[in-house]
Amino acid sequence: MAWDDDLLPDQRNAAGHAGTHARLLAGPGTGKTFTLTRHICYLVTERRAEPDTIMAFTFTRAAARELKRRVESELGSDNCPHVSTLHSFALRQLIRNSHRITSLPQPLRIADDWEERHIILEDIKQLMSLTHIDDARKLLNELSADWQSLNADEVDWERRFPNPRFLGVWREHRNIYGYTLRSELVYQLKKALEQCEDFEIEGPIEYLIIDEYQDLNRCDLAVVNQIVSRRMELFVAGDDDQSIYGFRKAHPEGIRRFPRDYLGSIEFSLQLCKRCDREILNLGLFIARQDPRRVEKTIVTEQDRGAGEVAILQFGNQTNEANGIARLCRHLINCHDLQPDDILILLRSDRNGVFSSLIRDYIEQAHIPVAAATNILKSFDTTLGRVFLAFIRLVVNRQDSLAWHTLLNIWCEGIGPAAINAIYDAGRNNGLNFAQTIWSAHDNTDILPSSHRRRISHAIDRILNQVSILFPHDIPGEFESWNELMEIVRSAARTMINDENTYNEVLLQLELSAETVGATSLADLVHATEVVSEDIEQDIEEGKVNILTMHKAKGLTAEAVIIAAAEDQYIPGRAIGDAVNDERRLLYVSLTRARHHLFVTYCNQRTGRQRHTGRDSGRTRRSLTSFLIDGPHTPVNGMNFINALDREHR
Repeated sequence: MAWDDDLLPDQRNAAGHAGTHARLLAGPGTGKTFTLTRHICYLVTERRAEPDTIMAFTFTRAAARELKRRVESELGSDNCPHVSTLHSFALRQLIRNSHRITSLPQPLRIADDWEERHIILEDIKQLMSLTHIDDARKLLNELSADWQSLNADEVDWERRFPNPRFLGVWREHRNIYGYTLRSELVYQLKKALEQCEDFEIEGPIEYLIIDEYQDLNRCDLAVVNQIVSRRMELFVAGDDDQSIYGFRKAHPEGIRRFPRDYLGSIEFSLQLCKRCDREILNLGLFIARQDPRRVEKTIVTEQDRGAGEVAILQFGNQTNEANGIARLCRHLINCHDLQPDDILILLRSDRNGVFSSLIRDYIEQAHIPVAAATNILKSFDTTLGRVFLAFIRLVVNRQDSLAWHTLLNIWCEGIGPAAINAIYDAGRNNGLNFAQTIWSAHDNTDILPSSHRRRISHAIDRILNQVSILFPHDIPGEFESWNELMEIVRSAARTMINDENTYNEVLLQLELSAETVGATSLADLVHATEVVSEDIEQDIEEGKVNILTMHKAKGLTAEAVIIAAAEDQYIPGRAIGDAVNDERRLLYVSLTRARHHLFVTYCNQRTGRQRHTGRDSGRTRRSLTSFLIDGPHTPVNGMNFINALDREHR
């Protein structure tokens, strides 16, 4: 297949570009990923670029897998360039240059989401005598925000940080446990690129391709600029209307000012939306155009596209809303021949399943399979999954302090917080990290208080014995393929994990991680699990109606979308200033996931647990989001609307 087969003229112009930096503005459903795929094909087949000289960044692991799959289907696996998230790229470069970096604990070890929540935040809460875990989380989030926004580079930053004591506690803790936070990866890469003249980047990279450029924050943009300064060609794609990750300091200004940042760059745009029916796109654009700072762009539906079905449905309370949503799902399946997984239900937020649980109950009562991926327990958040991952990490590095902490805390009986605190204190007093203290205690029990020596020594022996059971032979540093690697992992998992569901879930997550990065060693595998942010990764189950948060719906498409709880108390909710525009863009992205059917539901009042959510927590009264109040579709009574649908199709 030729690189330009089936491309529309504007797609062909963009995909066939080379010679200068370029920006591609691509709205929802205009074929951005298709165009990026063909651009890579053009570089390889027409420009004769070696695949190793092409690097592509995506925002999520799922997007990386999809782009890689598409390119491989066109060019074959041997001609696929490296596709990864920016965080994965940053980790690889920092590992590659670890001998040049003195500011981070070595070997480089990234604390994952579970470790951040259950070890780092819990310890900081205790060490600082804080009342709630959220107090520790707020401080860590402020630190992360300063890295992402580059406030941490400003003069006297440490004196101006809201809580300098926290910085001291956190730095001591990270030295004891030898970790780096995922949120600082890109920042540390930026600092290393600036400070190490001999810093080596994998490659050589001649072409850098970045998807979802609007989701980069100031730190990300600075790293890209540093990389591009090494004489490579930059091709970025995105849409300022779809910048929705303000919580990590992403801002659409990056893609808006691209022509000024890279003078002489070429502009491309995709204008034909092949996803949404006419009225769905019109409603989305009504939302997007409320931002006066957006880049004005043309986006239209296909000429023969239908109007589609759009309705804003008002319900008296959350019970009626959940019942109405279940009946809508039944109507879509019975009367429009949709499959359950053709339907997405989107929520702005869903802490502790406060919204999804009720909706899910009613859908199940309608005998429709449903999955809620808004607040589910990940396989590595289960005890068995977490323990197995910790053992793999110990095989990779016997000095992995976080893995030792995990196993002592949740796998070894009789080891409580007091014993772990004793190891921590002994390490601090003797200038050792947590793992070094454990190994020292194994050889010389006098390093620990007498009240803990025997139990800790027994626990260490038990852990080391289990490592030899799970991995009885020497593990090679490199395997021929990730499939060969996974055979070893599957065998070890079968030895430890008896529950079939847990086994399958753990293996699936490990296989996805291994495949995404092309892992050929256990070290590659564990690093891949460390840089995934579960806050933005998608969890779609086939054969079921899927309930997701709005942030997780980006990049997805469904025949029908139901946006529930679309009230002003939630969107924009408590947002002020620029954050209001983030919320507006989030609604735009959510609306434009739909192909043919779009329903927006809201309630006049919410009671019970739902009463204590949103901007007016404690009050029952709710109102439609202000983004839709003056829109082209007038709200209608939800129950009357659904009753009329039922009468029409009897």
